[in-house]
Amino acid sequence: MSPHSRLLPIPLLLLGLFPLAAQADDLDTLQFRLGQSVTHDSNVFRLSDSANTQAVLGRPERDDNVAVTTAGFKINKPYGLQRFEFDANIEDHQYSRFSYLDFTAVNYAAAWRWSFTPRLHGNLTSDRREYVDTYADVQGAGQINRRTNRSTIFDAEYELDGAWRLVGGLFERTSSNSQPNTFEADSKIHGAEGGVRYVYPSGTSMAYRFREGKGEYPGRFLSPGIAGNFTDREHEFRFDWAPSAKTTLRAKVAYLDRDHDGLGARDFSGVTGQLDAAWALTPKTTLAGGLVRELASYQTNTASYYEGWRFFVAPTWKPSEKTAVRLRYDHGARDFKGPLPGFAASNRRDTTNLLSLALEWQAMRALKLTASVQSDRRKSNEPGFDYKSNSFGLSADASF
Repeated sequence: MSPHSRLLPIPLLLLGLFPLAAQADDLDTLQFRLGQSVTHDSNVFRLSDSANTQAVLGRPERDDNVAVTTAGFKINKPYGLQRFEFDANIEDHQYSRFSYLDFTAVNYAAAWRWSFTPRLHGNLTSDRREYVDTYADVQGAGQINRRTNRSTIFDAEYELDGAWRLVGGLFERTSSNSQPNTFEADSKIHGAEGGVRYVYPSGTSMAYRFREGKGEYPGRFLSPGIAGNFTDREHEFRFDWAPSAKTTLRAKVAYLDRDHDGLGARDFSGVTGQLDAAWALTPKTTLAGGLVRELASYQTNTASYYEGWRFFVAPTWKPSEKTAVRLRYDHGARDFKGPLPGFAASNRRDTTNLLSLALEWQAMRALKLTASVQSDRRKSNEPGFDYKSNSFGLSADASF
């Protein structure tokens, strides 16, 4: 039996431990949550301005009101050197106009923060997240895609001395789509990783990991232009630094190489990475920002992958203990590359701009109210891939 196949039953064992945690005398370890939100979206399907809405949707309107009801609970309980965590919720999405889009999502995140000795410790995690992927390109207008991501990860760290640590682990990740024809197809990958980590007395750390995974695109009908199995190899460097009590920096740079069995035209490789920074400018104002380098599969006749950049700026102002104003701006660009033999490259380039503003009020200890507005734009040099969407919403979240 391979290591990754042995990993699959572990989440079931992990989930079986949580009722024990729920029986703890300390009720603060168990928290329930309820939420209700209503959002008006001016362009639910992210249709291009050039699209004939009547022909595509059978009606002239492309906007809708979406109500989301959420119920969930969270457990966080230590037992000696161990800590058990479980966070689960049900989200019921109801559309006023396009009711055939209604769905209910069950999401969870479970973790066992294990420690056999103070020097040997790690994590066993399993999670599931289902969400509306408004950025997915669906082969057919008038449709939206729901993406479901699942992962199971076992990692370990052994402290050789005061600074050097050995790290390693096993993982399995899957991604599936509700629409059968998306350019970012369903995928499943499992593998292992290993490396070293160095931790300074100040808490600053550097790490290197080599990761290899075997993957597939489930449910695909193989053809000369459709890839089946693939192999990922990735060299990753991480750096975490807190130069002061008010500033934190986190950086990741990796080189990813994906090889497709029997179809080299779909192969791609390159640099990925992410830089995140946060500053506490004043007692009431914080500023976060980041830069992301993207590289991912995107398979058509004229492209096999995309690469791009994205950055964001997110200031937060808290005029009082009960109120907060949050602003965020994201800007990104993607280039699509890797045409199949016999097809000309599309040279498609997309740019995106997302601006959001949220006003939060902690009406009471257990109740938070939020009002938000958002502007979402995508421009493309290829017809039909541009869109504009504006939305505003209200939400109430209770915890007890």
